[in-house]
Amino acid sequence: MTIPARFVGIDHVVFRVTSVERTVTFYNDVLGLRVERIFDKIGLHQVRCGNNLIDLIGLKAGETLPPPQSRGIEHLCLSVEADLDELVEYLKAKGYPPFMGPMEVYGARGFGTSVYIRDPDGYEIELKVGYARTPVRFPPPAG
Repeated sequence: MTIPARFVGIDHVVFRVTSVERTVTFYNDVLGLRVERIFDKIGLHQVRCGNNLIDLIGLKAGETLPPPQSRGIEHLCLSVEADLDELVEYLKAKGYPPFMGPMEVYGARGFGTSVYIRDPDGYEIELKVGYARTPVRFPPPAG
């Protein structure tokens, strides 16, 4: 028996953060993403990213955020349309220089070039443009 559903993508991801206000500022002022909806009752802010949402929810009183390597998420990749050199210079000017990249990677939309930054809570955010500067050949040529 097969599942009676067809998957069409990821709708949203939820990050637990130490300060919703600080993290919203990062996503808004640095990445240019806007808050679309706020659920005050649970302290959830939904940030629009293309066809998807990034949900930010603050820790409850007395909770602490585990170190990045213990959170169960390696990184979040965001597809962007940009000139990569301009994007890197912009990120540096905003105080968020890439800690890795540019590098060619393969993802849902094929090969592209990515740089990696960290948000205020240390979540790794991959910013991937849709073109590869040095395309990677897979499989490698026989020889």
